[in-house]
Amino acid sequence: MVLIFKKRNGEEGLMFMDINIAGQKRSALIDSRASYLVISKKAAKKLGPSIKKSNKKIKTVNSQEASTVGVVHNVELQIGEWKGKEDFEVIQLDDYDCLLGLIFLNKIQTILFLWVDQIHIVTGPLTRIVVLVH
Repeated sequence: MVLIFKKRNGEEGLMFMDINIAGQKRSALIDSRASYLVISKKAAKKLGPSIKKSNKKIKTVNSQEASTVGVVHNVELQIGEWKGKEDFEVIQLDDYDCLLGLIFLNKIQTILFLWVDQIHIVTGPLTRIVVLVH
């Protein structure tokens, strides 16, 4: 997938990509300091599946450690041509609807080429998916 740095308040540096969650198009922040797939409580309610309560605490970009509201299991996620069912931690987020963390990016075998604004999802020994990101 191809990443294009999106400016936020005139500053460069945040990376976003277009994703599809349960049939809904969203823009997700790629957070190199986050571990999990995270979705805001507001966005999770629109997905339909129920939120299962949990007692986890996680840290997200530019915020203190926070308790999760819960988790949403087996949500259909699509990034470019890649598709899968994933679990999202649900937390109170103010700035973003979705965060993609490093554990998830590693799980789907991504390679980050930040100097050329690209992420590749490796799908086989000689194949990869390249998707536009803003």
